[in-house]
Amino acid sequence: MKILFVEDNEDDLMLLQHEIKNAGIYFDSAVAQTKEEFEEALKVFQPEIILSDYSLPHFDGITAFTIARKMSPHIPFIVISGTIGEENAVELIKSGLTDYAVKDKLFTVAPKIKRALKEVEEKLEKHVADEKLKLQNEKLFEIAFLQSHQVRRPVANLIGIGDLFNYKDPCDPLNVELMERMKVCVKELDGVIAEIVQKTESIKDIQHYWDAKV
Repeated sequence: MKILFVEDNEDDLMLLQHEIKNAGIYFDSAVAQTKEEFEEALKVFQPEIILSDYSLPHFDGITAFTIARKMSPHIPFIVISGTIGEENAVELIKSGLTDYAVKDKLFTVAPKIKRALKEVEEKLEKHVADEKLKLQNEKLFEIAFLQSHQVRRPVANLIGIGDLFNYKDPCDPLNVELMERMKVCVKELDGVIAEIVQKTESIKDIQHYWDAKV
């Protein structure tokens, strides 16, 4: 896991890293103390989660959160501070902050990290599922569009044959020819329907494949 810490206090940083390691979370890390360092870390280090102090001498958690939402909106962002206050934390969560923790209860950080990463994974799975469904619907529409005129042709022929059929004299020699034509049209229609079913089943196979992957 790659964690970006926004922290200027070395002791607080060491305590936080120690607590995370004790929870069995193995990670690489980068530290940012200024806006420039933070933006650079987002581009180069590309963290999977951000843990930020609320207030720094030359930077602050709210600014970092705003930047992260613009540059990397999918990355979980957790504020860890002793000065944020419950009311401010609630307002930040309403605006999209993943979570927050206080520095005198660092034991809560690791579970929050695990929960945040699980939520990201679930969102990614949902996105994949949505894209898969979109692709499936597009393929079905394509099949319906391309095959519709092929269905119309034999159906139109059958209707035309029905109009020509001499119902008053079933023994009319013309009726024999019309029946043969009708058989040809029915076979053609059956073939078109079979092709549509086959393509639809192929799409279902793709769906089952992606279901297994997800």
